[in-house]
Amino acid sequence: MGRGCGARRESGRGQPSISLVGPTRRTTPENSVPFNCTAGPFSSSDFNVTWMKDRDEHPASAQRLVTDNKGNYSVTSKVWVTLSRQDILSVMTCEVTHRALAEPLRRSMNLSRVLQVVPTLKITTKPSAMQIRVHQRVNLTCHVSHFHPPHLHLTWMENRHKVQTVESPQVTRNPDGTYSLQHTWQAEATLDGREFACWVVQDEQPPVQANITLRAQASRLGKGMSSYSSALQGPFQRSEPGTNIQLTFTSSGFSTGQVTVTWLKNSHQLLKSQTSVHPRGDTYNVTISVVILLQADDVHSLVHCQVKHMSILVSQKTIRLEQYLHVPPTVTVSQSSHSLDMVAVTCHVQRFYPQNVHLSWLENCHTFKGAVQPPSKQNSDGTYTLETLHLVNASVRESEHVLTCKVQHETQPPIQASLILSTAVQDTYKFLGSTGPEMPALILMAFLLGFKVVLVISFIATYFHRWWNL
Repeated sequence: MGRGCGARRESGRGQPSISLVGPTRRTTPENSVPFNCTAGPFSSSDFNVTWMKDRDEHPASAQRLVTDNKGNYSVTSKVWVTLSRQDILSVMTCEVTHRALAEPLRRSMNLSRVLQVVPTLKITTKPSAMQIRVHQRVNLTCHVSHFHPPHLHLTWMENRHKVQTVESPQVTRNPDGTYSLQHTWQAEATLDGREFACWVVQDEQPPVQANITLRAQASRLGKGMSSYSSALQGPFQRSEPGTNIQLTFTSSGFSTGQVTVTWLKNSHQLLKSQTSVHPRGDTYNVTISVVILLQADDVHSLVHCQVKHMSILVSQKTIRLEQYLHVPPTVTVSQSSHSLDMVAVTCHVQRFYPQNVHLSWLENCHTFKGAVQPPSKQNSDGTYTLETLHLVNASVRESEHVLTCKVQHETQPPIQASLILSTAVQDTYKFLGSTGPEMPALILMAFLLGFKVVLVISFIATYFHRWWNL
Protein backbone atom coordinates (compact mmCIF):
# COMPACT_ATOMS: atom_id res chain seq x y z
CA MET A 1 0.00 0.00 0.00
CA GLY A 2 1.64 3.25 -1.15
CA ARG A 3 2.12 6.45 0.79
CA GLY A 4 2.29 10.01 -0.50
CA CYS A 5 5.79 10.71 -1.89
CA GLY A 6 7.73 13.97 -1.82
CA ALA A 7 5.28 15.88 0.37
CA ARG A 8 7.04 18.84 2.01
CA ARG A 9 5.98 20.90 4.96
CA GLU A 10 4.12 24.16 4.45
CA SER A 11 5.12 27.19 6.46
CA GLY A 12 3.54 27.06 9.91
CA ARG A 13 1.53 23.94 9.16
CA GLY A 14 1.92 20.21 9.56
CA GLN A 15 3.01 18.04 6.68
CA PRO A 16 0.02 17.05 4.49
CA SER A 17 -0.97 13.39 4.66
CA ILE A 18 -3.39 11.12 2.83
CA SER A 19 -5.57 8.17 3.87
CA LEU A 20 -7.68 5.70 1.88
CA VAL A 21 -10.51 3.72 3.47
CA GLY A 22 -12.52 0.96 1.78
CA PRO A 23 -15.51 -1.18 2.83
CA THR A 24 -15.23 -3.11 6.08
CA ARG A 25 -16.68 -6.36 4.64
CA ARG A 26 -15.99 -8.32 1.48
CA THR A 27 -18.52 -8.09 -1.36
CA THR A 28 -19.34 -10.42 -4.23
CA PRO A 29 -19.00 -9.35 -7.89
CA GLU A 30 -21.67 -7.15 -9.51
CA ASN A 31 -22.04 -5.14 -6.27
CA SER A 32 -20.85 -1.55 -5.75
CA VAL A 33 -18.60 -0.56 -2.84
CA PRO A 34 -17.42 2.89 -1.61
CA PHE A 35 -13.88 4.19 -1.13
CA ASN A 36 -13.05 7.42 0.76
CA CYS A 37 -9.84 9.38 0.30
CA THR A 38 -8.93 12.17 2.75
CA ALA A 39 -5.95 14.53 2.40
CA GLY A 40 -4.70 17.64 4.21
CA PRO A 41 -3.98 20.07 5.74
CA PHE A 42 -3.35 22.54 2.94
CA SER A 43 -2.93 26.34 2.98
CA SER A 44 -5.41 26.84 0.14
CA SER A 45 -8.19 25.02 -1.66
CA ASP A 46 -6.51 24.87 -5.09
CA PHE A 47 -5.90 21.10 -4.99
CA ASN A 48 -7.08 18.34 -7.28
CA VAL A 49 -8.15 14.75 -6.47
CA THR A 50 -7.85 12.02 -9.11
CA TRP A 51 -9.06 8.41 -8.79
CA MET A 52 -7.40 5.65 -10.82
CA LYS A 53 -8.44 2.03 -11.30
CA ASP A 54 -5.24 0.42 -12.50
CA ARG A 55 -4.20 2.77 -15.37
CA ASP A 56 -7.66 4.18 -16.08
CA GLU A 57 -9.12 7.29 -14.46
CA HIS A 58 -12.30 6.64 -12.47
CA PRO A 59 -14.83 9.46 -11.85
CA ALA A 60 -15.42 10.56 -8.27
CA SER A 61 -18.93 10.36 -6.83
CA ALA A 62 -18.68 13.20 -4.30
CA GLN A 63 -16.17 15.59 -2.78
CA ARG A 64 -16.28 17.56 0.48
CA LEU A 65 -14.05 20.48 1.55
CA VAL A 66 -13.41 21.14 5.27
CA THR A 67 -11.78 24.23 6.83
CA ASP A 68 -10.49 24.22 10.42
CA ASN A 69 -10.24 27.20 12.81
CA LYS A 70 -6.64 27.87 11.69
CA GLY A 71 -7.59 28.35 8.06
CA ASN A 72 -6.26 24.96 6.92
CA TYR A 73 -8.08 23.02 4.22
CA SER A 74 -8.75 19.28 4.00
CA VAL A 75 -10.59 17.37 1.31
CA THR A 76 -12.51 14.07 1.34
CA SER A 77 -13.35 12.44 -1.97
CA LYS A 78 -15.66 9.46 -2.39
CA VAL A 79 -15.91 6.99 -5.26
CA TRP A 80 -18.20 4.01 -5.88
CA VAL A 81 -16.73 0.99 -7.71
CA THR A 82 -18.76 -1.87 -9.20
CA LEU A 83 -16.74 -5.02 -8.63
CA SER A 84 -16.14 -7.85 -11.09
CA ARG A 85 -14.35 -11.15 -10.67
CA GLN A 86 -11.44 -9.84 -12.74
CA ASP A 87 -10.84 -7.09 -10.15
CA ILE A 88 -8.85 -9.44 -7.91
CA LEU A 89 -5.68 -8.18 -9.61
CA SER A 90 -6.87 -4.53 -9.82
CA VAL A 91 -5.73 -1.58 -7.69
CA MET A 92 -7.61 1.60 -6.72
CA THR A 93 -5.40 4.69 -6.32
CA CYS A 94 -6.23 8.13 -4.94
CA GLU A 95 -3.89 10.93 -6.05
CA VAL A 96 -3.96 14.49 -4.64
CA THR A 97 -2.00 17.38 -6.17
CA HIS A 98 -1.41 20.87 -4.74
CA ARG A 99 0.90 23.77 -5.66
CA ALA A 100 2.77 23.38 -2.34
CA LEU A 101 3.57 19.69 -2.96
CA ALA A 102 6.78 18.67 -4.71
CA GLU A 103 5.08 15.42 -5.74
CA PRO A 104 1.46 14.25 -5.53
CA LEU A 105 0.17 12.41 -2.49
CA ARG A 106 -0.87 8.85 -3.37
CA ARG A 107 -2.56 6.00 -1.56
CA SER A 108 -3.52 2.65 -3.12
CA MET A 109 -5.62 -0.36 -2.15
CA ASN A 110 -5.81 -3.79 -3.79
CA LEU A 111 -9.40 -4.70 -4.67
CA SER A 112 -8.64 -8.28 -3.65
CA ARG A 113 -9.00 -7.02 -0.05
CA VAL A 114 -12.70 -6.24 -0.55
CA LEU A 115 -13.72 -8.89 -3.11
CA GLN A 116 -15.45 -12.21 -2.33
CA VAL A 117 -15.65 -14.76 -5.17
CA VAL A 118 -17.93 -17.74 -4.43
CA PRO A 119 -16.56 -21.08 -5.68
CA THR A 120 -18.13 -23.51 -8.14
CA LEU A 121 -18.26 -27.16 -7.06
CA LYS A 122 -18.49 -30.54 -8.76
CA ILE A 123 -17.79 -34.15 -7.72
CA THR A 124 -16.14 -36.71 -9.99
CA THR A 125 -15.62 -40.47 -9.46
CA LYS A 126 -12.76 -42.77 -10.33
CA PRO A 127 -13.49 -45.26 -11.82
CA SER A 128 -16.37 -43.71 -13.79
CA ALA A 129 -19.96 -44.33 -12.67
CA MET A 130 -20.65 -46.92 -15.42
CA GLN A 131 -17.72 -49.11 -14.31
CA ILE A 132 -18.45 -49.29 -10.58
CA ARG A 133 -19.14 -52.73 -9.13
CA VAL A 134 -20.57 -53.83 -5.78
CA HIS A 135 -18.27 -53.28 -2.75
CA GLN A 136 -15.68 -51.56 -4.93
CA ARG A 137 -13.73 -48.70 -3.35
CA VAL A 138 -14.33 -45.51 -5.30
CA ASN A 139 -12.45 -42.19 -5.13
CA LEU A 140 -14.80 -39.21 -4.91
CA THR A 141 -13.05 -35.95 -5.75
CA CYS A 142 -14.57 -32.57 -4.90
CA HIS A 143 -13.39 -29.87 -7.31
CA VAL A 144 -13.68 -26.39 -5.74
CA SER A 145 -12.88 -23.87 -8.45
CA HIS A 146 -12.16 -20.14 -8.75
CA PHE A 147 -12.78 -18.68 -5.29
CA HIS A 148 -11.34 -15.84 -3.24
CA PRO A 149 -10.07 -15.38 -0.52
CA PRO A 150 -8.21 -18.71 -0.14
CA HIS A 151 -9.45 -19.59 3.36
CA LEU A 152 -12.46 -21.95 3.62
CA HIS A 153 -13.76 -25.12 5.33
CA LEU A 154 -14.61 -28.29 3.41
CA THR A 155 -16.95 -31.02 4.70
CA TRP A 156 -17.87 -34.43 3.26
CA MET A 157 -21.38 -35.75 3.97
CA GLU A 158 -22.67 -39.32 3.47
CA ASN A 159 -26.46 -39.71 3.49
CA ARG A 160 -26.69 -36.29 5.22
CA HIS A 161 -24.20 -37.30 7.96
CA LYS A 162 -20.86 -35.56 8.38
CA VAL A 163 -17.93 -37.91 7.76
CA GLN A 164 -14.96 -35.54 7.44
CA THR A 165 -14.16 -31.84 7.86
CA VAL A 166 -11.01 -30.13 6.58
CA GLU A 167 -10.46 -26.73 8.18
CA SER A 168 -7.87 -25.26 5.78
CA PRO A 169 -7.32 -27.48 2.75
CA GLN A 170 -4.34 -26.86 0.49
CA VAL A 171 -5.20 -24.53 -2.40
CA THR A 172 -3.64 -23.61 -5.75
CA ARG A 173 -3.51 -20.04 -7.05
CA ASN A 174 -4.92 -19.49 -10.55
CA PRO A 175 -3.51 -16.98 -13.09
CA ASP A 176 -6.56 -14.70 -12.58
CA GLY A 177 -5.83 -14.39 -8.83
CA THR A 178 -8.55 -16.80 -7.68
CA TYR A 179 -7.87 -20.14 -5.99
CA SER A 180 -8.88 -23.76 -6.63
CA LEU A 181 -8.53 -27.04 -4.78
CA GLN A 182 -9.28 -30.74 -5.09
CA HIS A 183 -10.05 -33.04 -2.18
CA THR A 184 -10.64 -36.80 -2.42
CA TRP A 185 -12.76 -39.04 -0.21
CA GLN A 186 -12.90 -42.83 -0.63
CA ALA A 187 -16.21 -44.70 -0.34
CA GLU A 188 -17.62 -48.16 -0.96
CA ALA A 189 -20.22 -48.68 -3.71
CA THR A 190 -23.48 -50.55 -3.01
CA LEU A 191 -26.45 -51.56 -5.11
CA ASP A 192 -28.81 -49.44 -3.00
CA GLY A 193 -26.74 -46.33 -3.58
CA ARG A 194 -25.43 -43.69 -1.20
CA GLU A 195 -25.71 -39.94 -1.46
CA PHE A 196 -22.49 -37.98 -0.97
CA ALA A 197 -22.16 -34.21 -0.70
CA CYS A 198 -19.22 -31.83 -0.60
CA TRP A 199 -19.90 -28.68 1.45
CA VAL A 200 -17.76 -25.55 1.37
CA VAL A 201 -18.13 -22.65 3.85
CA GLN A 202 -16.30 -19.42 3.05
CA ASP A 203 -16.19 -16.70 5.74
CA GLU A 204 -19.74 -15.62 6.63
CA GLN A 205 -21.22 -16.75 3.29
CA PRO A 206 -23.93 -19.47 3.09
CA PRO A 207 -22.49 -22.92 2.34
CA VAL A 208 -22.04 -24.10 -1.25
CA GLN A 209 -22.47 -27.78 -2.05
CA ALA A 210 -22.29 -30.44 -4.75
CA ASN A 211 -24.10 -33.80 -4.56
CA ILE A 212 -23.60 -37.20 -6.15
CA THR A 213 -25.30 -40.59 -5.72
CA LEU A 214 -22.84 -43.49 -5.75
CA ARG A 215 -24.52 -46.69 -6.90
CA ALA A 216 -22.90 -49.93 -8.09
CA GLN A 217 -23.91 -51.49 -11.41
CA ALA A 218 -25.66 -54.88 -11.19
CA SER A 219 -23.56 -57.80 -12.44
CA ARG A 220 -24.67 -59.29 -15.75
CA LEU A 221 -25.64 -62.97 -15.72
CA GLY A 222 -25.28 -65.61 -18.43
CA LYS A 223 -27.31 -65.70 -21.62
CA GLY A 224 -31.04 -66.33 -21.07
CA MET A 225 -30.86 -65.13 -17.47
CA SER A 226 -31.82 -61.72 -16.17
CA SER A 227 -30.11 -59.59 -13.56
CA TYR A 228 -32.05 -58.43 -10.49
CA SER A 229 -31.58 -54.96 -9.01
CA SER A 230 -33.63 -52.68 -6.80
CA ALA A 231 -33.43 -49.32 -5.10
CA LEU A 232 -35.35 -47.37 -2.45
CA GLN A 233 -35.11 -43.61 -2.80
CA GLY A 234 -36.66 -40.42 -1.49
CA PRO A 235 -36.48 -36.71 -2.40
CA PHE A 236 -33.14 -35.00 -2.93
CA GLN A 237 -33.99 -32.03 -0.70
CA ARG A 238 -34.85 -31.94 2.98
CA SER A 239 -38.34 -30.80 4.02
CA GLU A 240 -39.79 -29.29 7.18
CA PRO A 241 -42.29 -31.08 9.45
CA GLY A 242 -45.81 -31.05 8.02
CA THR A 243 -44.56 -31.74 4.47
CA ASN A 244 -45.55 -34.81 2.45
CA ILE A 245 -42.62 -36.66 0.87
CA GLN A 246 -42.66 -39.57 -1.55
CA LEU A 247 -40.55 -42.73 -1.17
CA THR A 248 -40.17 -44.86 -4.27
CA PHE A 249 -39.09 -48.49 -4.64
CA THR A 250 -37.91 -49.51 -8.12
CA SER A 251 -36.86 -52.99 -9.22
CA SER A 252 -36.24 -54.90 -12.43
CA GLY A 253 -35.65 -58.47 -13.52
CA PHE A 254 -38.84 -60.15 -12.19
CA SER A 255 -40.01 -63.13 -14.21
CA THR A 256 -43.67 -62.21 -13.59
CA GLY A 257 -45.58 -59.11 -12.61
CA GLN A 258 -46.85 -60.65 -9.35
CA VAL A 259 -44.89 -58.29 -7.10
CA THR A 260 -46.23 -56.74 -3.89
CA VAL A 261 -44.59 -54.30 -1.54
CA THR A 262 -45.53 -53.68 2.10
CA TRP A 263 -44.53 -50.35 3.67
CA LEU A 264 -43.99 -50.05 7.43
CA LYS A 265 -43.17 -46.91 9.42
CA ASN A 266 -41.85 -47.80 12.87
CA SER A 267 -43.59 -51.22 12.57
CA HIS A 268 -46.93 -49.61 11.61
CA GLN A 269 -48.20 -50.42 8.13
CA LEU A 270 -48.71 -47.59 5.66
CA LEU A 271 -51.84 -48.21 3.59
CA LYS A 272 -51.69 -45.69 0.75
CA SER A 273 -49.26 -46.70 -2.01
CA GLN A 274 -49.18 -46.67 -5.80
CA THR A 275 -47.90 -49.60 -7.88
CA SER A 276 -46.82 -49.62 -11.51
CA VAL A 277 -45.69 -52.81 -13.36
CA HIS A 278 -44.18 -52.57 -16.84
CA PRO A 279 -43.09 -55.54 -18.99
CA ARG A 280 -39.66 -55.25 -20.56
CA GLY A 281 -38.88 -58.14 -22.85
CA ASP A 282 -39.06 -61.36 -20.81
CA THR A 283 -38.96 -59.55 -17.45
CA TYR A 284 -40.97 -56.98 -15.53
CA ASN A 285 -40.01 -53.66 -13.98
CA VAL A 286 -41.85 -52.56 -10.85
CA THR A 287 -42.23 -49.06 -9.37
CA ILE A 288 -44.10 -48.62 -6.09
CA SER A 289 -44.33 -45.32 -4.20
CA VAL A 290 -45.76 -44.20 -0.87
CA VAL A 291 -46.47 -40.71 0.55
CA ILE A 292 -45.37 -39.98 4.13
CA LEU A 293 -46.17 -36.92 6.25
CA LEU A 294 -43.00 -35.76 7.98
CA GLN A 295 -43.19 -34.96 11.68
CA ALA A 296 -40.77 -33.18 13.98
CA ASP A 297 -40.03 -36.39 15.90
CA ASP A 298 -39.16 -38.39 12.75
CA VAL A 299 -35.43 -38.06 13.42
CA HIS A 300 -35.47 -41.62 14.80
CA SER A 301 -38.18 -42.98 12.46
CA LEU A 302 -37.53 -45.89 10.09
CA VAL A 303 -39.45 -46.94 7.00
CA HIS A 304 -39.25 -50.61 6.00
CA CYS A 305 -40.00 -51.88 2.51
CA GLN A 306 -40.80 -55.60 2.18
CA VAL A 307 -40.88 -56.96 -1.37
CA LYS A 308 -42.58 -60.23 -2.30
CA HIS A 309 -42.58 -61.99 -5.67
CA MET A 310 -45.27 -64.63 -6.07
CA SER A 311 -45.83 -64.46 -2.27
CA ILE A 312 -42.14 -65.14 -1.58
CA LEU A 313 -40.15 -62.50 0.31
CA VAL A 314 -37.26 -61.56 -1.97
CA SER A 315 -36.03 -58.25 -0.54
CA GLN A 316 -36.20 -56.04 2.53
CA LYS A 317 -34.96 -52.47 2.60
CA THR A 318 -34.88 -49.87 5.35
CA ILE A 319 -34.55 -46.13 5.04
CA ARG A 320 -34.20 -43.47 7.76
CA LEU A 321 -36.50 -40.48 7.54
CA GLU A 322 -33.97 -38.19 9.23
CA GLN A 323 -32.08 -37.82 5.94
CA TYR A 324 -35.16 -36.07 4.46
CA LEU A 325 -36.05 -33.99 7.52
CA HIS A 326 -35.18 -30.36 8.11
CA VAL A 327 -36.27 -28.90 11.45
CA PRO A 328 -35.49 -25.15 11.51
CA PRO A 329 -34.21 -23.79 14.82
CA THR A 330 -35.97 -21.42 17.17
CA VAL A 331 -33.58 -18.55 17.96
CA THR A 332 -33.96 -16.33 21.02
CA VAL A 333 -31.62 -13.99 22.90
CA SER A 334 -31.58 -13.31 26.64
CA GLN A 335 -29.42 -11.19 28.92
CA SER A 336 -28.26 -11.25 32.51
CA SER A 337 -25.83 -9.24 34.62
CA HIS A 338 -22.39 -10.80 34.82
CA SER A 339 -20.66 -8.10 36.89
CA LEU A 340 -20.95 -4.35 37.46
CA ASP A 341 -19.38 -3.62 34.06
CA MET A 342 -20.25 -6.73 32.06
CA VAL A 343 -23.56 -7.99 30.64
CA ALA A 344 -23.90 -11.63 29.58
CA VAL A 345 -25.98 -12.10 26.43
CA THR A 346 -26.94 -15.69 25.59
CA CYS A 347 -28.17 -16.96 22.21
CA HIS A 348 -30.50 -19.97 22.49
CA VAL A 349 -30.72 -22.07 19.31
CA GLN A 350 -33.29 -24.77 20.05
CA ARG A 351 -34.67 -27.95 18.46
CA PHE A 352 -33.00 -28.02 15.04
CA TYR A 353 -31.98 -30.81 12.71
CA PRO A 354 -29.60 -31.72 11.16
CA GLN A 355 -26.73 -30.74 13.39
CA ASN A 356 -24.83 -28.48 10.98
CA VAL A 357 -25.35 -24.88 12.06
CA HIS A 358 -23.19 -21.76 11.89
CA LEU A 359 -23.65 -18.99 14.46
CA SER A 360 -22.27 -15.45 14.39
CA TRP A 361 -22.68 -12.38 16.61
CA LEU A 362 -23.30 -8.87 15.28
CA GLU A 363 -22.82 -5.72 17.33
CA ASN A 364 -24.68 -2.77 15.78
CA CYS A 365 -24.77 -4.67 12.45
CA HIS A 366 -21.01 -5.36 12.50
CA THR A 367 -19.83 -8.96 12.74
CA PHE A 368 -17.98 -9.72 15.95
CA LYS A 369 -14.76 -11.55 15.12
CA GLY A 370 -13.22 -14.16 17.40
CA ALA A 371 -16.41 -15.67 18.83
CA VAL A 372 -16.04 -19.40 19.50
CA GLN A 373 -19.04 -21.60 18.74
CA PRO A 374 -19.52 -24.40 21.30
CA PRO A 375 -20.66 -27.87 20.18
CA SER A 376 -24.40 -28.49 20.00
CA LYS A 377 -26.13 -31.02 22.27
CA GLN A 378 -28.55 -33.68 21.09
CA ASN A 379 -32.02 -33.81 22.64
CA SER A 380 -33.93 -36.99 23.43
CA ASP A 381 -36.05 -36.60 20.26
CA GLY A 382 -32.92 -36.48 18.09
CA THR A 383 -32.94 -32.71 17.45
CA TYR A 384 -30.12 -30.47 18.64
CA THR A 385 -29.79 -27.44 20.90
CA LEU A 386 -27.00 -24.89 21.03
CA GLU A 387 -26.38 -22.13 23.56
CA THR A 388 -23.54 -19.63 23.36
CA LEU A 389 -22.71 -16.71 25.62
CA HIS A 390 -21.30 -13.32 24.61
CA LEU A 391 -19.99 -10.82 27.18
CA VAL A 392 -20.49 -7.10 26.54
CA ASN A 393 -18.50 -4.38 28.28
CA ALA A 394 -21.36 -2.16 29.42
CA SER A 395 -19.18 0.63 30.82
CA VAL A 396 -17.85 1.74 27.41
CA ARG A 397 -20.76 0.99 25.08
CA GLU A 398 -23.17 3.43 23.51
CA SER A 399 -26.49 4.51 25.00
CA GLU A 400 -28.26 1.91 22.83
CA HIS A 401 -26.37 -1.22 21.82
CA VAL A 402 -27.97 -3.75 19.44
CA LEU A 403 -26.70 -7.32 19.65
CA THR A 404 -27.86 -9.82 17.04
CA CYS A 405 -27.44 -13.58 17.00
CA LYS A 406 -27.43 -14.80 13.39
CA VAL A 407 -27.88 -18.52 12.68
CA GLN A 408 -27.24 -20.17 9.31
CA HIS A 409 -28.79 -23.65 9.21
CA GLU A 410 -27.96 -25.80 6.18
CA THR A 411 -28.62 -23.79 3.00
CA GLN A 412 -31.73 -22.11 4.41
CA PRO A 413 -32.01 -18.30 4.80
CA PRO A 414 -30.43 -17.05 8.05
CA ILE A 415 -32.55 -16.83 11.20
CA GLN A 416 -31.69 -14.12 13.70
CA ALA A 417 -32.79 -12.61 17.00
CA SER A 418 -31.75 -9.22 18.39
CA LEU A 419 -31.56 -7.54 21.76
CA ILE A 420 -31.25 -3.84 22.54
CA LEU A 421 -29.14 -3.00 25.58
CA SER A 422 -29.86 0.53 26.80
CA THR A 423 -28.29 2.67 29.51
CA ALA A 424 -31.46 2.32 31.57
CA VAL A 425 -31.14 -1.46 31.50
CA GLN A 426 -27.53 -1.24 32.69
CA ASP A 427 -28.55 1.06 35.56
CA THR A 428 -31.16 -1.49 36.53
CA TYR A 429 -28.57 -4.22 36.61
CA LYS A 430 -26.31 -2.09 38.81
CA PHE A 431 -29.18 -1.44 41.19
CA LEU A 432 -30.26 -5.08 41.44
CA GLY A 433 -26.76 -6.38 41.77
CA SER A 434 -25.44 -3.68 44.11
CA THR A 435 -23.74 -4.73 47.32
CA GLY A 436 -22.15 -1.29 48.10
CA PRO A 437 -22.95 1.36 50.73
CA GLU A 438 -26.22 2.50 49.12
CA MET A 439 -28.39 0.06 51.12
CA PRO A 440 -27.22 1.13 54.66
CA ALA A 441 -27.81 4.77 53.65
CA LEU A 442 -31.37 3.97 52.60
CA ILE A 443 -32.01 2.19 55.90
CA LEU A 444 -30.70 5.22 57.86
CA MET A 445 -32.92 7.61 55.90
CA ALA A 446 -35.96 5.43 56.54
CA PHE A 447 -35.15 5.31 60.29
CA LEU A 448 -34.83 9.12 60.56
CA LEU A 449 -38.06 9.67 58.63
CA GLY A 450 -39.93 7.23 60.87
CA PHE A 451 -38.53 8.92 63.99
CA LYS A 452 -39.84 12.32 62.78
CA VAL A 453 -43.29 10.86 62.16
CA VAL A 454 -43.39 9.47 65.73
CA LEU A 455 -42.47 12.92 67.15
CA VAL A 456 -45.24 14.64 65.19
CA ILE A 457 -47.85 12.11 66.34
CA SER A 458 -46.72 12.49 69.98
CA PHE A 459 -47.00 16.30 69.79
CA ILE A 460 -50.54 16.16 68.34
CA ALA A 461 -51.66 13.63 71.00
CA THR A 462 -50.30 15.85 73.84
CA TYR A 463 -52.03 18.94 72.44
CA PHE A 464 -55.44 17.25 72.24
CA HIS A 465 -55.04 15.82 75.75
CA ARG A 466 -54.41 19.25 77.29
CA TRP A 467 -57.25 20.82 75.30
CA TRP A 468 -59.67 18.14 76.51
CA ASN A 469 -58.74 18.76 80.19
CA LEU A 470 -59.46 22.52 79.96
